[in-house]
Amino acid sequence: MTWIDKALDGCSGQVVINDSKTPSGRAHVGSLRGVLIHDALARVARERGLDTMFMYGCDDMDAVDEIPHGTGERFVEHLGKPLWAAPAPEGLRGASMAEAYFGEFTGNWFDTARMPSDSAGSPAAAAGPFETLGVEVEFYRMSDVYRSGRLDDVIDTFLRAAADVRQIYLRLSGAERSDDWLPFQPICERCGRIGTTYASDYDGETVAYECRPDLVTWAKGCGHRGRISPFGGNGKLPWKLEWAAKWKLFGVSIEGAGKDHMAASGSHEVSSALARQVLRCPVPVPVPYEFFTLGGAKMSSSRGIGMTSSDLVEMLPPELLRYLVLRTQPRRSINFDLDVPSLTKAFVEYERLWRSAAGSEPRPNDSQLYSMTRASLGPDVPAAPEFSPPFDSVLSLAQQPHMQLADHVASLGVDLSAAESEWLSRKEATARRLMASSPELAGVVKMLDASEASQQRSALDERQRNFLDHCLQRLKNLPEWDSKAIQDEIFESARDVGIDPRSDAALVFGALYQVLFGSETGPRAGSYLAFLGREETLQRLG
Repeated sequence: MTWIDKALDGCSGQVVINDSKTPSGRAHVGSLRGVLIHDALARVARERGLDTMFMYGCDDMDAVDEIPHGTGERFVEHLGKPLWAAPAPEGLRGASMAEAYFGEFTGNWFDTARMPSDSAGSPAAAAGPFETLGVEVEFYRMSDVYRSGRLDDVIDTFLRAAADVRQIYLRLSGAERSDDWLPFQPICERCGRIGTTYASDYDGETVAYECRPDLVTWAKGCGHRGRISPFGGNGKLPWKLEWAAKWKLFGVSIEGAGKDHMAASGSHEVSSALARQVLRCPVPVPVPYEFFTLGGAKMSSSRGIGMTSSDLVEMLPPELLRYLVLRTQPRRSINFDLDVPSLTKAFVEYERLWRSAAGSEPRPNDSQLYSMTRASLGPDVPAAPEFSPPFDSVLSLAQQPHMQLADHVASLGVDLSAAESEWLSRKEATARRLMASSPELAGVVKMLDASEASQQRSALDERQRNFLDHCLQRLKNLPEWDSKAIQDEIFESARDVGIDPRSDAALVFGALYQVLFGSETGPRAGSYLAFLGREETLQRLG
């Protein structure tokens, strides 16, 4: 985790970590990477005894520049307006589009009166995504910041230095602006749009502006001309200037961003030049990070592409999700497949990390990473579970309507600690959510009854039936009923009848899966049969 230490080296006094989100659509899972990277930085800074604040902003002054996926044509009339001025999409709570999407992503709607209520009329107690993940943050809205007047001096500075701003744009990004262009976007007094206005002629108190019909391709201005004060929330700075303005206003120490913003001649380089040369303020320590995708899918909030972050937070235990994001260095991309093998492997790796951190001599990197994965921080590392069946075994058992996981574990004679029981419940909950949301990924299968299993067995070829006979006898005499021993006996049973279990694995394990599930595939056999138990296994293979 040296990237955290490197970013914090040299920090002293108050450390301000900033991040923000433009709530223009349902936030996809990639949005979580920046949140958790910044949260990890804040956690380590606090552990060092530094006065630390993690700020997370709602960029609700940005314009609606695309109709959000699934909202219909009723949003056409709101194109070009600030996000706070557009209504909430149907089915989402919140006073505006900004509040609805930001609240769904973060669990913060800013106004508790608009929070969901229980039957008694009081605010619902359900934790939001950030709270579930253990993210400790202070929220702000840019509309509030502008209206408060806190940015008025910065706006004045940029307007008076418009020629310098134009030169920085041209030199670093090749963007050429007209000589009368001012770095400010007024809100049109007639139509309420901010994305279609062109400002010019600052006299120290007001700017002239025109709401142009052809300024952008995604919205049409009304043609109104006028003069307006640029202060008190009557408009906003273009976002590269706004980024620099936040650094100065909040005294930001560290702020990361996606690699596209951090590229040469990109947004961060332009904002950095604006901060140093115009605002005369330091540039925060940058932490560039790569994308986080599911199954390699390119995701887009406004276009509804990719799983939403709130859905993923609901599906996975928060510790596992934090681990999946934070185990990888920020400069490396993350592509996680939300399928049974990947989830099974992730649970195994996380439990291995947990056991290392809880051990008598944990490796320093393991201790820091495990601490970063915890949703609820505490002074001590809790005991790692000794009994923790693989996720694919839990999933397969959860699919059997005649079996209850807790009762089955009790039948195995396993005495679970409270922590082991709670962790197993989380695995089961993940399994059931995967079954409900993605049956094709879960590979939902039902164990066969005795009659069905007999029919499947009779349909196998002679070598497979002989293998099952030998496997049954070996398992009956197995001294220790554990996954490795069972897996070894399966391999030896195959060799007993002349089958190479490695080159002909489909022949061997296909026979087991056919009599268990009527399927050619299934969970890792040794682990599943160990969890199924000796009595149940022998009965089904007999």
